[in-house]
Amino acid sequence: MQLLLYGAKALARILLAVIVVGALFLSLQFSRKLSPSKIEDPAKYSANSTDGNKLLSSENSYECINPYAQPGFIWMEARNTTDNTTWVPFYDGLLDQQFSQLWDAKGVPVDKMVDDTRYFPNNVPPNDLLQSSPTQWFQLLRQYKNEVDAISTEKAPDRKKESIRNSQELEKQLYWLQNRSLLVLGDSVDETLVFYLCNLLDASLEYGQTNGSSGTTIATCHIRDLNLTITHWQLGCVGKHCSGNAPETLESIDQKWDEYFIPASRSVVGQNGASPDLVIFQLGLWGEQFFVNQYREYVKAKKIDYSRTLNFRELVVYRRLLGRIISKLRDLYGVRVPILYRTVALKNTLEQDMVALNLDSAARYTCRELDVEIMDFGWLVRGYYSFYSDDVNIGQGPLSALWINMAFWYLFRSQGGVEVRGEVVRMPDRDEATVDFWHMCHGSFMKDLKIRS
Repeated sequence: MQLLLYGAKALARILLAVIVVGALFLSLQFSRKLSPSKIEDPAKYSANSTDGNKLLSSENSYECINPYAQPGFIWMEARNTTDNTTWVPFYDGLLDQQFSQLWDAKGVPVDKMVDDTRYFPNNVPPNDLLQSSPTQWFQLLRQYKNEVDAISTEKAPDRKKESIRNSQELEKQLYWLQNRSLLVLGDSVDETLVFYLCNLLDASLEYGQTNGSSGTTIATCHIRDLNLTITHWQLGCVGKHCSGNAPETLESIDQKWDEYFIPASRSVVGQNGASPDLVIFQLGLWGEQFFVNQYREYVKAKKIDYSRTLNFRELVVYRRLLGRIISKLRDLYGVRVPILYRTVALKNTLEQDMVALNLDSAARYTCRELDVEIMDFGWLVRGYYSFYSDDVNIGQGPLSALWINMAFWYLFRSQGGVEVRGEVVRMPDRDEATVDFWHMCHGSFMKDLKIRS
């Protein structure tokens, strides 16, 4: 009997060992499947050493993670600078690892946080938090521009050599911006953000011939050092005559599109030779202005009310407006053109901006149904009203730098660049224009959008 007991215990130990080994094996295989392919020197990645089609068809060759869709916070070195501002995403377990020692197992604080001045001010996040944040492409681009300028102005031979060396190293990281084209379709908020981007790189916005009709403008800046083109189309107000009592019509968009944007469409073609490399669009402020004006005329009020909840018919109209723009972009540049909807930032107002919130919800639904990804800039900056230059426009500083870095992150991705948890694991090809890199992660990101919206 005792022998049987010992035998049963031994068998149990063997089975337990087999289960543990099997579990470890499966866990290792699963983690290998999800882990990204490492590139020791991403700057050397070019069309000669990259098989983009293989990457496109290879399942789980890297993780599809959008850092700007993760919970997190905006970290800025100072409120009056455009450098060292980034979105710090909270990846799984990151906060737990950093701050697990502040409380003991019973939840009692180990340190008296409020009384301990070591926690105030909180100057810099921990290194691994910042290392997992998205690449600050704009800061690298400004450094490159400064070094290029120094080459032509510096008289000291040693300093000039140093600037040449620095510019060559930065160019290895920024070559993918060469010959690219970014189209931004929006209102004065977007135009101002584009202006900051170009102005800080010593490029000026040049306006096309639209005679400012109904707020419709075309503005372009060209970063000559990289042959990078950034164009802003402002659709202007909606409605037949752009006034509060005008009947809503989609023909107004058609008219402006045919008259102004189609003739200018070939000037914003990028690396693929058929379309811009990325399109960012929104129709928030003008749409909002139309609805509040319509309601003010209806109730014969003197003051515009932004705190009113829009009714179902108004939301349907707005959905049709957005659908019209998406359709026209795809008709113009093809159904595979990378398109992002930029969420609208709330106004700096004493009233509740319920209209913008309603339009944002309708826009998320529209993007979900029409297979368009979302650039959630408006959501990230809500509440940062002290950084506005007026009641609607964002001033030059940390928030404008965040927008630029976000735009470049999406542009980087559209060209085949892959960044996972702050680490660049694949650089874009120099001359690859046939592989549809945008849609490598598009399905995963749209799935996340459907869950979140």
